[in-house]
Amino acid sequence: MTTLENENENINDNFKKPEVLRRKSNILNEKLPLILDDFKKYYVFFNKNPEYPEYQNIFENIKGNLNETNSELFLLSNEVESSTDKINKQLFDLNILIKNEKEINQKLKKEFGIIDYKNNAANELITDYKNIYESEYLRNWSIFLSILIIGFSISRIK
Repeated sequence: MTTLENENENINDNFKKPEVLRRKSNILNEKLPLILDDFKKYYVFFNKNPEYPEYQNIFENIKGNLNETNSELFLLSNEVESSTDKINKQLFDLNILIKNEKEINQKLKKEFGIIDYKNNAANELITDYKNIYESEYLRNWSIFLSILIIGFSISRIK
């Protein structure tokens, strides 16, 4: 077994559970409106009465809480994006492994002449027609190029 296969055996073990991320998101979503309400209220108080240091202190504290919540949201967003990128990479790697295994399986079936079900027979026929199409396509291009070369050669001879 390759290391890629070993890594992909426990694909769910490498990431935080969605419930944990959802819980963090819900906590921040509950916290943010309260902080914003306080921010609006003390922003007005602070700007109307700048001479009171009490309003300035409360406003600075709320602004700090708002910045802290914003950073937590940013970190959570990065964590989700990072997990998504890792999952996409692993799924891409798994897709490559699946394609390789399908090719090996198809070669083995052809080698042993095994066609189990009608569905498999149809898949084999589709693959055969693709191969026939590709070979005929190449043959047609080679005929076209040889006609051009022969025509060019004949025109040079005259």
